[in-house]
Order: sequence, then structure tokens, then C-alpha cells
Amino acid sequence: MNIIGVAAWIPVQATGLPGYSRAMATAAHDAAMESEQLATATTFLKAFFSGTANQRARKLPKAPLAAIQAAAVRHPDPFARRDLLFFLDHYANDQSMAVFAASLRDPVPFVRTMALHSLACESCKTGDLCAGDVVPGLLEVFEADRNPEVRTKALIVLLRLSGRDAQARFALERAAAGDGDPIIRQAAGDALAGRYVAPRKLYERQQRRHARSARRSGVS
Repeated sequence: MNIIGVAAWIPVQATGLPGYSRAMATAAHDAAMESEQLATATTFLKAFFSGTANQRARKLPKAPLAAIQAAAVRHPDPFARRDLLFFLDHYANDQSMAVFAASLRDPVPFVRTMALHSLACESCKTGDLCAGDVVPGLLEVFEADRNPEVRTKALIVLLRLSGRDAQARFALERAAAGDGDPIIRQAAGDALAGRYVAPRKLYERQQRRHARSARRSGVS
């Protein structure tokens, strides 16, 4: 048998192997389960948010929490993932901390922003927030996220926790001393000095005004 014949034979024959069949069956089962979870979560969420306050109160105890948590990480639509995180933030925050932590690595910035808020939101938790549990994930976002806006929002959350966690404080000090993003450096310096930490867009407008003034005065 030539090489082409062998290549053609392997997939056909392999399907008869017990291990291969079990793997294929497991994969098909997992895919079906995931599809069912996504459908269950999105159907519930649509009905929940379209209802009145009384209707939502009646539906809440029946929320398919496991399906919603899974869909918040795996749903192909980033807007759906954000909405699912929003639900978990407001109605199952304490039970969903692992979901929020996983969503800090979501490929879409606005989903990561929602996860940042949910992870550190104290008003939505029934128990006390342990800074040591959430700061490591926040530090990863602050120091390595690809999106400057997300990094700036992580800075604001770290500032809120810096009085309770030394690592959060050290991260702000490092950023103020030499972060590669000048806005992050300025915002971290403002935070450490007790000044208002503005939204990133405001810092960007200030930089543009400064650049225009420098050009008019002949300063490079």
C-alpha cells in the first residue's frame, strides 16, 4: 500500500477502534451539553429581563445558575457574555467569583471590563470581599492587558483595594514610577497623591490640549 493509500485508510479504520469511538462519542455529548446550556441560559435571560419586577422576582429562584455561569464564559456572542456576567454580578455574585476571574481573560475588552467590576463589586456581595482573593487577577489585568482602557479601569479598582492589600499599593507605586503608558503613570501618581483619578478619555483630552499648547509656544 502506498503512502496515499495509508493516509486514506487510517481515518476509516480508526473509526472502528474502541478508544476512537469513545472519544468521538464523548466529544459529541459534550458539544450537545454545551449547546443545551447556552440555549437554556439565553432563553432564561431574555425572559427574565423582559419581565416586570414582580415577574423577575418569581423567576429568580428558578434561574439555571450552572448554565448561566457556563454560558458567561463560553457563549460565542460577546454581548451575551457581558449580559450573562451582569446577571451573575447582581443576582449570584458570591457564587460566581470563579466565573468573573475566568472572564478577566475574555478576548473582548468590554467583557473584561464587566468582569473587573463584578469581581470587585462589594455592594453586590452578601459576604465580605477578601482583597487577597481578587487582587492577583486584577494585577494580571493591570500589568498585562492589551487594552489601555481596561488597564485604567483596573487601576481604579486596585486603588480602592490598596488600603487592604499591599500588592495593590506596590503595583500603583511601580506604575507611577515607570509604566510604559504615560496616562497610566499619571493616573497612578494621582491615585497615590490622593487626587481624583479621571476616566482615561479625560487624561487623553488633557494630553491633546498640552500638545497643542506646546506646538503653539514652539516647545517640542
